[in-house]
Amino acid sequence: MVKERCAMKRFKNILFVLGNCTDETSPSLRRAIALAKINQADLTLLHVLPKHPLSSYSKKLGISNQEFKDKVEAHEEARLHRLFSSLEPDFGIRTELRFGKRYIETIHAVQSESFDLVIKEADADGWLSRYLGSDDMHLLRKCPCPVWLMKKDEKLDYRNIMAAVDFGTREDKANSDALNQSILDLACSLSLPDLARVHIVNVYDVPQSGFISLWVENPEKVEQEMAEDERRHRQYRMEALLEGLKSKMGEEAYHYLSLRPHVVPGIPDRDLPKMADTIKADLVVMGTVARTGIAGVIVGNTAEAVLSQLQCSVLAIKPEGFECPILK
Repeated sequence: MVKERCAMKRFKNILFVLGNCTDETSPSLRRAIALAKINQADLTLLHVLPKHPLSSYSKKLGISNQEFKDKVEAHEEARLHRLFSSLEPDFGIRTELRFGKRYIETIHAVQSESFDLVIKEADADGWLSRYLGSDDMHLLRKCPCPVWLMKKDEKLDYRNIMAAVDFGTREDKANSDALNQSILDLACSLSLPDLARVHIVNVYDVPQSGFISLWVENPEKVEQEMAEDERRHRQYRMEALLEGLKSKMGEEAYHYLSLRPHVVPGIPDRDLPKMADTIKADLVVMGTVARTGIAGVIVGNTAEAVLSQLQCSVLAIKPEGFECPILK
């Protein structure tokens, strides 16, 4: 009963991006279907075919370009129909076929049909390392709604979910609080069906201490004081984040969750992936827009460095007000 009350139905319209080898046994598709059922959401299966120059193929076959395209489209639609028929879903589900670049057509679908979550099986076997120009990274950078990239051997039940929060600077508190709350809400919502443990992790460093200590007589004391001050500040922000969640959910539902806060000194782009390994995270929920960065670069340096080292699935979200760049 408590589980049903605290299960936050976060999604209404989910887009699953099919790969060339996706079938009814794919763990990522099965999890997408389960999530749609839990949220009572509509689910769309999107298959994107590249735009190939057809003239060479059609000439060999003695047919026109349009006839060749029609045959390709009919073949792929038949495949989608077979997949759809094998699923026997008891909720809203449909299929869609598009032609073009996969990440561009995915984002266009999100913009035109108001999807609130994109789920896709990750392209790279070794995850995102050395694949920063892939469809996956393009989606992480540019897709306006949350993007959930799943491993090919995705688990059907999660034991540990890591919510990576960034408390930012003290001057940027309002923006970071809002994004952190979204990250935590999603992590908690996804933990409930599997009764997974949620680890809320903040890794921080105090880079300014090394510079200030150059100008004082007792640098070790100053560095210790600055480190302790930063630790107290981060601990306070973590407690405030959890109190905000408790106020939103109610105390009974809040205590039903299995939450483990971690405030860890270190270097975020090095130690966040280590924390994910330490807690054996099945999923990392994180934000992908940095506080600072080069114009046009959506994923910040720290986020990209973390993503390239993770060995688990990732759900990446952007802050409220994010605007997708124009794609052609």
